[in-house]
Amino acid sequence: MNISSKKFARCGIASVMSVVPLVLTPPALAEDPTPLRYGAGVTFQRDSNLFRVDSEASGGVQSDNITNGYAYLGFDTTLSRQRLYGNFNFGKTQFSRFSQLDYDKQDIKAGWDGDFPGQVRTGLVWTRTAQLANFADLTIPRRNVITRDAVRLDLDVPVMANWHIIAAGTVNQARNSNTLDRGNDLDGRSVEGGLRYVTPYGNRLDFVGQQTNVDYTERTPNPFSDSAYRERMGSLRALWAITGASRLEGYVGYLERRNENFSNRDFSGPSFRVAWTWEPAGSTVVAITAYRTMGAAGDNEFDAAVTKALRIAPVWEVTGKLSLNALLEAGQRRYIGSIFEGLPIEIEAPGREDDFQSWGVGLRYAALRWLLVDLGYRGERRDSNRYLRDYDDHTGTVTVQIGF
Repeated sequence: MNISSKKFARCGIASVMSVVPLVLTPPALAEDPTPLRYGAGVTFQRDSNLFRVDSEASGGVQSDNITNGYAYLGFDTTLSRQRLYGNFNFGKTQFSRFSQLDYDKQDIKAGWDGDFPGQVRTGLVWTRTAQLANFADLTIPRRNVITRDAVRLDLDVPVMANWHIIAAGTVNQARNSNTLDRGNDLDGRSVEGGLRYVTPYGNRLDFVGQQTNVDYTERTPNPFSDSAYRERMGSLRALWAITGASRLEGYVGYLERRNENFSNRDFSGPSFRVAWTWEPAGSTVVAITAYRTMGAAGDNEFDAAVTKALRIAPVWEVTGKLSLNALLEAGQRRYIGSIFEGLPIEIEAPGREDDFQSWGVGLRYAALRWLLVDLGYRGERRDSNRYLRDYDDHTGTVTVQIGF
């Protein structure tokens, strides 16, 4: 990776929609037209409440120092009207006090897109992540590495004037390393289709219908869980430049989930995620995101919830070498579920509501053409109407990365 000062600054501005990873983890490797890039880095992290537990919980709050070393390789090349790209990031995460949680981390994205056949725009992409599951809501804190794979095929077929037919298909799977969590292993299949309207300026509107089938490969129906579900969703998606300095991106739709055996966990309702990005000056970007989503409340599939939140994330490029970013998010999570509690994988009763807030600041400094330094801080707070479900957490990170 030819890491110039301006490139790092652009990465900071372009990553305004994902400031959370910026202040918590190694710099995300965005797709980059540089033909070949490679490098390595290390992140040092201090977590004040590793297991996300209430201060009154038995055993109290546990902190730890965490080190993540990683190496990456990326490429991006265009041949005629075909593009091949890939980003491969592999790392080792180690805990000072709780070494039994050490794990190997992966973050991979590789794909192809181009005009084939004829004028049909086709894209094929594979993604893989392997990371430690969040400890929040686990009755028994444990090491559980979730490996997720997804392969997606997209088609965009021009039909007349500004109208296109679009279609996509996705197959995905998730695998849990801990025996207690194997019931969350899943295989999913999704198909979607619809119409796309594209203006001469590149703005677009998509009218899309989607069907998703998910099977939990290690589950059999029982009073605590179901073995499969089906989802249907109709949505309007938009990517629209409002002015030269602002744009709107997101979707608004209606989602319906039906479980295979237990209707008490069925749900339906509006679902949306809308982001407004404003660039008042060439060195400043502000992103405001509002969303209402339904589904898994976190990494642990045994909880489902309706989540509503508002996020504000500004980025300021102070100089060609230095940029600052920040994050402020607040929302509410209302749980949908069964009435059983006290299990190793706790299933919450209906009626639980959590208010949550998170905030963070980050500094990115391209000290040299090949050297990047990131500093970050993030705070989290959750207030629940359930006993011992509150927590506060504070995390600080330092990342040093070299790249060519």
